[in-house]
Amino acid sequence: MNDFSPELLRDRLRHGAPGRLLLRILSAAYSAAIAARKALYDCGALRRRRLPVPVVCFGNISAGGTGKTSTVVTAALELARSGRKPAVLLRGYKRRAASSAVTVLTKGRPLSLEEAGDEAIMLYRMLEPAGVPVLVSADRFASGTIAAAELGCDIILLDDGFQHFPLHRDVDIVLVNATAPFSCDAVLPSGNLREPPAGLSRANAVIITHCEQVAQNAIDSLRAEIKELAPRAEIIESMHSPETFIDPATAEQVDLNALKGRQAAALSGIGDPSSFESVLKKMKIELKQIWRYPDHHVFTADELSAAQQARAGLPLITTYKDFARFPEGWQVILSGGVLILSVKIVFLCNGWKTLMRLVDGAGKD
Repeated sequence: MNDFSPELLRDRLRHGAPGRLLLRILSAAYSAAIAARKALYDCGALRRRRLPVPVVCFGNISAGGTGKTSTVVTAALELARSGRKPAVLLRGYKRRAASSAVTVLTKGRPLSLEEAGDEAIMLYRMLEPAGVPVLVSADRFASGTIAAAELGCDIILLDDGFQHFPLHRDVDIVLVNATAPFSCDAVLPSGNLREPPAGLSRANAVIITHCEQVAQNAIDSLRAEIKELAPRAEIIESMHSPETFIDPATAEQVDLNALKGRQAAALSGIGDPSSFESVLKKMKIELKQIWRYPDHHVFTADELSAAQQARAGLPLITTYKDFARFPEGWQVILSGGVLILSVKIVFLCNGWKTLMRLVDGAGKD
């Protein structure tokens, strides 16, 4: 594993007083930079541009997994079913194309992991049956203009753009992982927060995710903290539930109980690997081997070969996001069974209706 890991560097710095002081200084500088940049857009010194169609942003204030992708996909599919024409915009982390170049994923166009990035490929594969395009660029105004003017989209879903101040949004929705609350964290690089918790005040709604993994009193406490920071925001609770296994070699679904009571191996390179592994354990799957790689890691043939040898014939379970980063020829290397865990998001109480009222009503006031 050759990826540079900021988390590993941070952990090393935390071991000594000079390192901890350096992290605190860098976090303060980072927070000040975020606040100054936002202020420049708020006062008009920097231009905030508006697209001709409504924009709904799904973001977070922390690095790492919050379940944002599942939420974006679910909202986009619901909009398409209702007759709307949504498009999803994202930056395209670790793609090889120029950051400002616009890559369009839609029917009739070839898919390229290098140009689009793993998240975009995964999103598009989930949205393709509904005809929802995915556009990738650091310049969200440019990609949004193409979506509206060339593809005829009438609503934009901005994936991971809560700190993207250059683009006007009609609705801001922030996701918070119940297993990693912001009150126990610090701003980058000392912690995992992209900005101080006060940033939640900009949100129209806050979705608490992974509620199935914490006690109700912890959820109640988190709700109270969110309400204090964002008194006008809707607070929605959700949980992630395993839906099915998918055999990528055949594209066929495999019953979730197929591995119940059996041993398996898990491989991931995502922001919150513990949540993925926890789901498998709750399904009564005994994980004999676990491989964790950095978020967005592009797997090599050598790494898969090593996993193939070490798993000793056990089924290998991975995620949609990780499978998109498997190298060509993976089927030859990983002989003996690979399964993708498909997970769906479930909204509690009337959370789904509240969310879609905000999304579908964006820009109509």
